[in-house]
Amino acid sequence: MATSTEPLMVMIDEDSIKHLNETLPELKKYDDVKILFFKSVPEVHHASLIIGNNIKGYENAFINKYNLLEMLKNVENGKVWLFSDLTNYIISKFIIEQDRDEPEFMSRLTQTQKDIALMVADGFSNKEIAQAKKIALSTVKGHLNHIFQKAGVSDRVSLALKLK
Repeated sequence: MATSTEPLMVMIDEDSIKHLNETLPELKKYDDVKILFFKSVPEVHHASLIIGNNIKGYENAFINKYNLLEMLKNVENGKVWLFSDLTNYIISKFIIEQDRDEPEFMSRLTQTQKDIALMVADGFSNKEIAQAKKIALSTVKGHLNHIFQKAGVSDRVSLALKLK
């Protein structure tokens, strides 16, 4: 019997789970499975309770097709996907500013990339960055990819941690 090299993903809708508190510890057993969790109204507090139980994605159950495909692609590539309000909350609440020298990777960024990196650290969404910088959303995403590469990170929270 041949084994698959494709990553296994499981999508769970909270409404389909009768006893969430009993189910979450069971999910930790499957570290080779990427679990995506959906809630009809995602909440920051709720997310803080379930993240860390092998959940690789947490999103609104009514996610649109484009965002769902982006979520799947990101999780497949080893990133964690969190709904935007949660990402912004984590950045603004849990990343405490410290007096530090500028990280080394900042010297490799263009001025626009530096501005965008700092905006991410301040909790701006891609849409807010695009509006503030008067550039296309796809341009913001391109800059973020370059910033992530130069910073050696794979997501916004990791970037913000390096900057704070």
